[in-house]
Amino acid sequence: ELDICYPLAWGKEGVEARLASLCAEAEDAVMRGCGLLIVSDRRLDENNVAIPALLALSAVHQHLVTRGLRTRVGLVVETGSARETHHFAVLAGYGAEAVHPYLALETIEQMAGKDPKEREKAVKHFVKGIGKGLLKVMSKMGISTYMSYTGAQIFEAVGLQTALVNKYFTGTSSNIEGIGIFQVAEEALRQHRAAFGSDPVLANDLEAGGEYAYRVRGEEHMWTP
Repeated sequence: ELDICYPLAWGKEGVEARLASLCAEAEDAVMRGCGLLIVSDRRLDENNVAIPALLALSAVHQHLVTRGLRTRVGLVVETGSARETHHFAVLAGYGAEAVHPYLALETIEQMAGKDPKEREKAVKHFVKGIGKGLLKVMSKMGISTYMSYTGAQIFEAVGLQTALVNKYFTGTSSNIEGIGIFQVAEEALRQHRAAFGSDPVLANDLEAGGEYAYRVRGEEHMWTP
């Protein structure tokens, strides 16, 4: 298991060092004969912030490819950040053979109530929905199996610096430029502080979101009423 969290006290500057040590840990594990690596952010707590799962996964994947070790090991991502089809598609595209979205599953179970059958049914529906979404994404690219999609990197980066993309998402095109590694870490730190902060709204409820459609207390849009 590769822990992708690092101490909050390190700030945004700590992300590069942690990614480097993560890649070294992964290489050591493969050399020791591990057949399965679990990239996990479960140890996230008040004093430890998680590196975004996609960034950590891609860094490990690319490092193992460079070293010629990738075919000797399977990569599984255990993350609380994956919740919608695109998240799973991108994780798959950058090397995840399996994804365990533990937070999404726990949230769905909680929303389904106390009855174990209802909880199981809700989780089943979520998994089926994500599966159908992935099939739709893959079929648009003319890909028929998940294994062919894994690590295929058929994405274009929008709003990421070329230096960041070349280092951690090697081979992906990024024509628009944008933020670098430290800004990505800064965003992760901002979310972490909000989660463990004293905001009364977030004490019992999830953030409203609103990236796609307007939501009260959600993301600002050009058309926000």
